[in-house]
Amino acid sequence: MTWKARLLVGAVVLFLACNIILLFLKNDKINRTYHAEEWTAVKKQDLLETMPAKGVLAPKEEQHFYYENSIGAFNGFLVEKGDEVQPGTGLFEYSPEDIMLSKEKFQIEKEKLERELISIESHIGDLENMQRSLALIPSEDDGPNPDTYLIQTIVRDIAEMELQISRIESEIRKYDDLIGATDKSLSNLIVESEITGTVKNIKHDLTNPIITIISNEQKVKGVFSEQEISKVEEGMKVFIIPEGSNHKTDGSIEKISYYPTSKPNVETESRYEFSIVMNELPEFKSFHGKHVDIRIVLNEVIGTLTVPDKAVKKSKKGTYTYAIQQNGLLERKSIKAGTKINQTQEVKEGVENGEFVLLERPPFLKSGFPFITSYEPKKLKKKDLTGLRKKEMLKYITRGFLSRY
Repeated sequence: MTWKARLLVGAVVLFLACNIILLFLKNDKINRTYHAEEWTAVKKQDLLETMPAKGVLAPKEEQHFYYENSIGAFNGFLVEKGDEVQPGTGLFEYSPEDIMLSKEKFQIEKEKLERELISIESHIGDLENMQRSLALIPSEDDGPNPDTYLIQTIVRDIAEMELQISRIESEIRKYDDLIGATDKSLSNLIVESEITGTVKNIKHDLTNPIITIISNEQKVKGVFSEQEISKVEEGMKVFIIPEGSNHKTDGSIEKISYYPTSKPNVETESRYEFSIVMNELPEFKSFHGKHVDIRIVLNEVIGTLTVPDKAVKKSKKGTYTYAIQQNGLLERKSIKAGTKINQTQEVKEGVENGEFVLLERPPFLKSGFPFITSYEPKKLKKKDLTGLRKKEMLKYITRGFLSRY
């Protein structure tokens, strides 16, 4: 290498070294302009972390009805499978014959006891009259009444009969209760539906449950994998979206079964059932068995300021971002970061809604740097200009010239 070549190389190295030193010197006063290529506005929005899942619409409630021999004989069904029912719709009825026979039997027993009671009370009255008559017979020589023993016997008999009356009255009250129960049974011979729904099943052999009703109201059923169940809890908010649709219905996880759907096996992954209640009637056409997409809200921050994650930088002094100022300079702003969900970062303090921040950060960038952006006429729309007032247009034109020169 000749001395000229060495001189040229040395000059180039010296030039680059000086520029690098000037570039990173903290107190240099060289005015450098940064070409900003990517920036975005701080947004105020709800920050949601969701987990997708699959589900199917199913009846919210399934009500079973049982036939009880103790109430009476079965008389017949009043509905058929597939019938629509409302609260109060008769489903099946008991025969009144057995109940009527029981009531007549109870009534006969009660009347028998009442006649026995009247007879005993009449006998007691006779004994009391006899007791008074014997007590009035005068004794000879002022001695004791010769009928004292007879009077005492009458008193003892009366006491025994009064005990007997008490027992009979108790028996009469018992039959009154039984008769009342039969009257109640007669008024409840027809078993009625308690919900609005459809008759799902009828068992004509009278094996219980003899009728099953499914409600028209729906819930969502599905299964979680082992990984999914570790992230969710009962009560979590969900969005229910029919497959191939944009309609959304709010709901919440009603129940999670922590026992797998099948016998645990070392070789296979376990799955766990869950159900979701809908907080409102779905706006989409729904029917039992319809498949839906589910978004389970794992984390949620309402109405918070957010920026893309790559707009946030970290250093030993804390977390910060670079904001684009209207005076044409960049400002490094310390921020208090909050929840980060996917590629979006919550900012609790340090920026304002609508403020522009850079999405990139070269290592030499410092607060106070002037910046420029590319002129992209294709992105400039006529309505953007017509929406500006004359004063605003003049202000931006003047600022552009001043920033340029």
